[in-house]
Amino acid sequence: MKNNLHLSVRRLVFVLIVLQVGFLLLVSKLFIVQISNNTEHQKTAERTWHSPRTATIKRGKILDRHGNILALSRHSLSVYADPKYIKTDPIKVAERLSPVLGVAESELITQLRRKDKRFVWLKKDLDYKLLDEIRSIEREIRGIKHEVEQKRTYPKGVLAAQVIGHINDQNMGEGIEYHYNNYLLSAKERQAAERAADARNEPIKLLTNGQSTDDYGYSIVLTLDEYLQDVAEKELAAACKQWNAPRGTVIVMASQTAEVLALASYPTYNLNAYARSSEEAKRNFGVWFAYEPGSIFKIVASSAVLNEGIMTPESTVFCENGRYRLSNGRIIRDVSAKGVLTLEQVIQKSSNIGMIKVVKQLGHEDLAAYIEMYGFGKPTGVDLPYEHSGSLYAVKHWDIHSLGSVPFGQGIMVTPLQMVNALNVIANDGKLLRPHITREIRDSNGRVIKKMYPLEVRQVLHPQVAKQMADILIGVVEGGSGRRARVEGYRVAGKTGTAQKAEPDGKGYAGKEIMSFMGFLPAENPMVSIIVMLDEPTGARFSGQIAGPLFQKVAAQTMQYLKQTEFFGPPLQKTPEFAPVATEQTRAQRLTVKGEGL
Repeated sequence: MKNNLHLSVRRLVFVLIVLQVGFLLLVSKLFIVQISNNTEHQKTAERTWHSPRTATIKRGKILDRHGNILALSRHSLSVYADPKYIKTDPIKVAERLSPVLGVAESELITQLRRKDKRFVWLKKDLDYKLLDEIRSIEREIRGIKHEVEQKRTYPKGVLAAQVIGHINDQNMGEGIEYHYNNYLLSAKERQAAERAADARNEPIKLLTNGQSTDDYGYSIVLTLDEYLQDVAEKELAAACKQWNAPRGTVIVMASQTAEVLALASYPTYNLNAYARSSEEAKRNFGVWFAYEPGSIFKIVASSAVLNEGIMTPESTVFCENGRYRLSNGRIIRDVSAKGVLTLEQVIQKSSNIGMIKVVKQLGHEDLAAYIEMYGFGKPTGVDLPYEHSGSLYAVKHWDIHSLGSVPFGQGIMVTPLQMVNALNVIANDGKLLRPHITREIRDSNGRVIKKMYPLEVRQVLHPQVAKQMADILIGVVEGGSGRRARVEGYRVAGKTGTAQKAEPDGKGYAGKEIMSFMGFLPAENPMVSIIVMLDEPTGARFSGQIAGPLFQKVAAQTMQYLKQTEFFGPPLQKTPEFAPVATEQTRAQRLTVKGEGL
């Protein structure tokens, strides 16, 4: 019995020794694996940090319709230090760094002596070509490090600044940079954005499947033409300065496709100096600025009575010899006394009283219907952010005050883009198209992944009525208020507009005006539709004197350029290869929109 007990104790001791040895072997193995993995991880991290692949990840480019670069990203170096970790004398470190970084030794010494800090910047935005030399210094001096950063540059400076826009580190901004941010991001960034949205349980507007391994962002090819954009901006700036107008816009649109060829705003700014620019200069007035359009709005009611068969161009109205009292006692006056005028003459002589008489025959319900069919009261759908929808309050709450304002473009709010797009209905055989400013989206290999096409929203007018309206508008330019908008060699169909500007509190008008002119040419076969608008100009009484010449200068140079370059070429044809990616549509869009696109 005693022997058995002794044997059991020895066996127990043996088992315990084996277990201890096994445990020690296991701990040793784990320690070796940990050290090995950590070393390998450091090597991998170092390889990743310095790898050429990482250094080539770039945001996509923004190009004009011909491939001219408007925005691109380049890499730059930023050098920093860990003063607490650096053991080398700060004076010697500064002597080594100063000629490379271009920073004074005294400034570097001050930073390097901040031993209470673990991170200080020494120089940002260095030329990427210095990478090898910076790495060499890092090997010599422990505690000096670098980062490879992207820097967005804009080779054309101010050109199309409000269209291109800006994006900040919170993914907020303006223009194409903001609207197409998820395309411009690299594939890895797109996937990260998608994961972040999933984590927040939020939808993300990505029109790609996020599976691409391409490290470059997609390039956005705009419909803008660099030359026409430059013409629009220069002529607009000159006109604003000549007439002391603090703001203005010019839009040039391809009549048959609703492509925006130029979209200029004044004042403007240099995209490379975004942080130092005023907030007003960053506003895209063509889509953001809502205003009372004035007489250019007369195309709506006049085309409506023709389309409904209520009047013909020769139908007459009595214009009360220039003075007309409404039932509420308000008196409407024309610029000059006019008696009986045909509908054609009402437009050409821009009689406000005549337009009131026309709307009374049409009825306010039909007027409201046509205003909405022309696209007013809602965004056009152009692929730019922050588009204003305008306001149709006076139309929806119709009363005698509405009758005395809406027929000639007061009491409602529209944007310049809405207005020129409405004119384009007449230029385009009565069809309303959706304007767009993006032509296509390409991957880093140049392959088209999305192409935009002309998109018909609805038929607003019968083609023959559109032709009648075009003839009436030709008369405005050739013998009416728009004579200064004539372009040699071409017939222009257009309309002037001088609108009183309401006070900021909405209580009446105080003498300030907005002057505009819009037209398309050649009138018999429209190629471009153009609107020019100046806010609060001084020095002349009528828009024909101020906006007319600005239109003429932009239109003349545009037509000369189109002729010399054979600009439009063959029409775009849809093919399955370039079929656009489907996007979300509202129920109203599915009911009213034909075709595909943004």
